[in-house]
Amino acid sequence: MEALILTAGKATRLYPLTKTIPKPLIPIAGRPLICHILDALSSNIDRVVIVIGHKADQVKKTINQITYPFDIQWVMQQEQRGTGHAVKICEQYIKSDPFFMMYGDIFTSQRTIEDILMLGQSNDLTGGIFSAKKVKNPEKYGCLEIKNDILMKIHEKHPTPPSTYINAGMIVLPLTIFDYLTHTFESIRGEIELTEGINQLIQNQKEISFSIYYIKDHWIDIGYPWNLITANEVGMQKIDFPVKPSTSSSVTIEGSIKLADSAILRPGTFIQGPVIIDENVTVGPNCFLRSGTYLGKKVRIGNGVEIKNSMILENTTIGHLSYVGDSVIGRNCNFGAGTKVANLRIDNNEISMKIKDELVSSGRRKLGIFMGDNVKTGINTSLMPGITIGENSIIGAHTLVNQDVPSNTILYYDPTQGLIQKSLE
Repeated sequence: MEALILTAGKATRLYPLTKTIPKPLIPIAGRPLICHILDALSSNIDRVVIVIGHKADQVKKTINQITYPFDIQWVMQQEQRGTGHAVKICEQYIKSDPFFMMYGDIFTSQRTIEDILMLGQSNDLTGGIFSAKKVKNPEKYGCLEIKNDILMKIHEKHPTPPSTYINAGMIVLPLTIFDYLTHTFESIRGEIELTEGINQLIQNQKEISFSIYYIKDHWIDIGYPWNLITANEVGMQKIDFPVKPSTSSSVTIEGSIKLADSAILRPGTFIQGPVIIDENVTVGPNCFLRSGTYLGKKVRIGNGVEIKNSMILENTTIGHLSYVGDSVIGRNCNFGAGTKVANLRIDNNEISMKIKDELVSSGRRKLGIFMGDNVKTGINTSLMPGITIGENSIIGAHTLVNQDVPSNTILYYDPTQGLIQKSLE
């Protein structure tokens, strides 16, 4: 069986991170998101077709450095016109009937993917397999109308959904889907939707049916910034960590950690796992790394720093006496001494973030910041919950930041003029 993975989108809801890092390469539990998918395909798939678009060169370079037991065919989607369009342009490359298709921003278990593949390869399959996940808010997704465990119709973002089960983004499809995608018109969003092509297939080919696979393991659609935090939390809990690494008596480790041989833990470091520390990282002295923390390659954590449930991406420095909680910090950033990230509202209410000019609740009580690449903060900077700071920006010393900061911006506090914001472009 062949597999098709869709990864071409710009992931604008994850800005500023995805302005410079394509979503498939954002590390979840220390490994790029797309690698979790490819790892699960290793024993069941002969060939993988990957649709790329945004930051395609980065994706290809990363994956081509890894050896997999299957061939990879890259297909460029020059214009992102929807999931149906992404599948349609791969028609000449897909030969197996049926084939497996997966959205590249889904984080789920290896067992879930392998189960769907096994069902898709069974001899008594009469059409395809459609994965379903039960959620509390099906009206926000493609909701599934199901009868006797057979898919009847997909209702996209329906105000009165027929069930609480949604399209979970992993499907075994017959080759006839390409015929229907050819005649699928653009949706009101201006996109060619794969789900509409599937609805047409179900309606017109009664001999073909889609059996429902109900997902029981973890499943996270990484569509919003806070989904990265949740996926990283879950992913770390699922890792089979190695035996506790050897460290000096001046370092205390509780729980599981994955520690690169080249990492340095200075005296007084206290770690509560699960924690992942990548290559050439330096921590301490006298630091506290709490559960869910990932430190990317060449990260430096200064004296007296506390990091909690956060992803610190490569080559970033968190200066001494700083605190970071429930956050994602981009590459090549530098925190001045005493920079503090607030991750809890004083009223304990859920934290919201501005996504494309709309305030969206994260559903989380604890949520810090999301920072793009190449950001610098001065000493004693305070960053409030739920804000984003665009890439290449500078935050001045003693500045309280309580709103989003655009990319390429300098923001600082002047005692005589108050808060000043200027473009660096």
